[in-house]
Order: sequence, then C-alpha cells, then structure tokens
Amino acid sequence: MCHNQHSFFPLDSGIRPPILNGPMHPRPLVALLDGRDCTVEMPILKDVATVAFCDAQSTQEIHEKVLNEAVAALLYHTITLSRDDLEKFKGLRVIVRIGSGFDNVDIKAAAELGIAVCNVPASSVEETADTSLCLILNLYRRVTWMHQALREGTRASSVEQIREVAGGAARIRGETLGIIGLGRVGQAVALRAKAFGFGVIFYDPYLPDGVERSTCSSTLTVYPCTAASTSTTTTSSMISPSNRCVREKHWLRP
Repeated sequence: MCHNQHSFFPLDSGIRPPILNGPMHPRPLVALLDGRDCTVEMPILKDVATVAFCDAQSTQEIHEKVLNEAVAALLYHTITLSRDDLEKFKGLRVIVRIGSGFDNVDIKAAAELGIAVCNVPASSVEETADTSLCLILNLYRRVTWMHQALREGTRASSVEQIREVAGGAARIRGETLGIIGLGRVGQAVALRAKAFGFGVIFYDPYLPDGVERSTCSSTLTVYPCTAASTSTTTTSSMISPSNRCVREKHWLRP
C-alpha cells in the first residue's frame, strides 16, 4: 500500500508524499542533522518516530538512508541547507531550526519543494541574555584581565598595582547601554542591565509603541556618520538586508 501511495506522488512533481504512520506502516524517520544532543526532543519523539543522530557538518556526511527516508530534520546552526542540499532529501516534509535564526536554510527553495521550515524563537533567550550581560560586566570590571594576572603570578595588592592590572575598569551605574534589536533577547538584556544601573537605549524599527515604557528604555534615532553616545552597544538581531546598513554603516545617537 505504501508503494502504491507513493506512486501517485512522483518526486519530480514537486509534491511530497504523505507521512503514513500506524500499525501497517513503520514509524517516520526524524533526523538531528548537526548534533547528538536530543535530550529535549527524545521524550517527545521516542514513541512516535525513529530518531537518527547524524552529527554532520554538511549533507555529504549524512547517511543515504536519512536522505531517502527522513520526513523531518532538526538542526542547530552548524550545517547549511542550500537548494542543492534540500533536493538530496527525497521525503523531507519539515525542517525545525533549534533556535531563532534560520538563515542557514534556503527557505525559498524549501517552500518550492514543499518543505515547511519552523524555528524556536524562545530557545535559549534567558541563557543568551545572561551571557551577554556577563560579557558586558567583564568589560567594565575587567574580571578576565584580573584572573589572567593572578594565573601569571602578577602581584596586585596595592591600589596602584590593581589599577595597573585592571586598567580601564569603570563604574557601571550611570553608564549607557545601547541595544540594537529589542526582541526577546534584547528585552531580557535590557531588564538585567537596568538592575545593574545602566541607562538603556535601543534601536528597533519593528516594535509597537509602548515597549520602551515597559522596559524602562528610550529609543534611538539613526544618523549616518555621527558619533555614538552609547558607552556600550550590543546587538541581539539577526543579519538581514533590512538591518545590515544599521549594523555596518551607521552610528547611533539618542
């Protein structure tokens, strides 16, 4: 029955065969393409699908069985799926990008091939915001520099010695943090930064009115070739044609 059903949907027709799952059909094959950590997904998939761990960096490293039979693919950010790569999968119906960005998947080609592409926008928001603030705090308090000095046996007990080792350390309260892209991660960073005493300004042309009041932040105006007034700037938005000029060619001023 499975073979007869597939005969109605030749691969060159652009229509993907339906996923058949039940007592008369084997469980569908789901592939994690570029990793082996599937601790979140396995409890959900183990009773309804067969899961393959590819740990691949390109489709050339993916087993032929996966290319021929996988109906769903999970991937992080270390593998890229171009049109040529997508055409290698004979039964693929859905791609799930484990994360918010999906610029490593040719979504136009996927749509033309009948493959749905999904992402997980809320993935690792808290962890990313925590890490971002850790790096920002390190710039101000020079923790890495102090740690390296201790490892190298540099003596830093007097005020003068500490000042020399931690040159550039500054008080955080009253400083200004500029955030480009006030989405989920940007807002999480803004709230953390406010707690440490930063004044927060941001640029995001896609936000509805009122977000700045809910995050106690103020918006920025973009001016070409002007000096930035921010003490520190962090970017939480993905690269796209609409924001590339802001990230590469413009400075920000409140």
